[in-house]
Amino acid sequence: MKKSCYILFFVLLTGVSCTKDFEEINTNPNSPDKVTNVGLLLPNVIRSAVNSHYDNSYNRGSVAANMLASDYASNFSNWARSDASSYFFWNYYDYIRDLNEVISIAETQDQKSYKGIALVLRSWMFQCLTDLYGPIPFREAANAKLTGISAPKFEQQEAVYAGLLADLEEANNLLGSTNEPVTGDILYNGNMANWKKFANSLRLRLLLRQSERVDPAAAMKAIVENPAKYPLFTSYEDQAALQYLVDRPSNESPFYRSGNGGTNTKVTKQLVDYLKALNDTRLYAYALPTPASSAVDANGNRPDPKNFQYAGDLNGIGNFPDNNLTSPTGMLWMSIQYSPDLASATAGQGIIISYSEVQFILAEAAEKGFIAGGSAAAETYYKNGIKDQFKYYSSRISSNLATSYLKLTPASISVSDSYFTQPAVAYAGTQPQKLEKIALQKWISLYMVGYEAWSEWRRTGFPAIPVGPIGPGYVPRRILYPADEIRINQANYNEAVSWLGADDLKTRVWWDKQ
Repeated sequence: MKKSCYILFFVLLTGVSCTKDFEEINTNPNSPDKVTNVGLLLPNVIRSAVNSHYDNSYNRGSVAANMLASDYASNFSNWARSDASSYFFWNYYDYIRDLNEVISIAETQDQKSYKGIALVLRSWMFQCLTDLYGPIPFREAANAKLTGISAPKFEQQEAVYAGLLADLEEANNLLGSTNEPVTGDILYNGNMANWKKFANSLRLRLLLRQSERVDPAAAMKAIVENPAKYPLFTSYEDQAALQYLVDRPSNESPFYRSGNGGTNTKVTKQLVDYLKALNDTRLYAYALPTPASSAVDANGNRPDPKNFQYAGDLNGIGNFPDNNLTSPTGMLWMSIQYSPDLASATAGQGIIISYSEVQFILAEAAEKGFIAGGSAAAETYYKNGIKDQFKYYSSRISSNLATSYLKLTPASISVSDSYFTQPAVAYAGTQPQKLEKIALQKWISLYMVGYEAWSEWRRTGFPAIPVGPIGPGYVPRRILYPADEIRINQANYNEAVSWLGADDLKTRVWWDKQ
């Protein structure tokens, strides 16, 4: 066991877990010499990666973006190297290994749709990794079984981004080019048109994120001006979001049976105050009323929901002053341990990239002149992104909530024309003011979407995140590499650090130029 665990580096980069004996390691049931139907590999890859993304939104991502408040996670000195695998996506190399196998088998069997799906999923996982760390193992990563490389070289983020954009272009060309049946696709059930939309939407995310380093105009125009070749999401109904199931426990929302008790993690004061100031009814999706304002009285009765209070807490202050006076996260992320009446196995989805995010990307691109249309087109995209967010959360209101103490119905989360006339929302002012409004609405839309809101804060600077007195005195700008990289892949690790300047939380990744 000691010997097996000592080679943890090989475990991390080849995706083989530390097991009871070496024979078990060498009899991986997902081995390509045992699997000829690559669809058998997809369900676990999709489910596990999305669940990790979803769970880490709660544990770290939304805390760094100041959407959730955690008295532990907001002390950023706790973001130690030992957290890297479980909290910061280094375990994605396990799933990338399986996707490499899918690609290898699909190429052998000329299964273009499977290869296209694997390229999209792998590109998303690599994007998550490089945006957290900067330089990462890329083309040589997770290929020990296929190529014998167990100490992969790191590549600079610029090269990783270029490779991902090329992979997504290839995926777009492959998807739907054949009529082969696809099994194991628990994200889109074999709908190749939606996979193409996912591929191109992800391309837009990457193009905009690197836009301070590489001019995205030509690539963005090529996508936007040729929707027949490069389709994009058309609403929340085709966005990349994993739907959880109630009749199969392994496919339930990861929060449904979790230990989330609604006390250690709260919604932030910044988010709650911002939504309240705008009379933004997404507040009812993102947060629950404070326990003090919604508690039953001596006669077993609750107050009228109109009298419920919503309040956030501050990150970086240590222990929260009073858990009864601050709002837990909303009903989509409730555990049955905290509230059996509100918890749902299916209401929350594991969102990878949403229609709203794509609309905000297009709004910024139009405003900056990367695509045609100028401010008029930007305003349309901006409003589309906001309106669809309300529609999405309205659609997630389950029927049991109408009879719960919240008395929520789909109509509870809606937006009127007057919302868009408010000075803080109206698409008016100078270009910097318009771009700030896009960034803030995009920030709201990225609630519980991995580390995306934090990445957007790093890129745009919005919103301004207050720094609490507990911790290092700053919000991190990247994540530390795992300790095993230092110990076992030292030469390649040292080269990556030389590119960065320092393996430090304050170091900026390549695209973080502001």
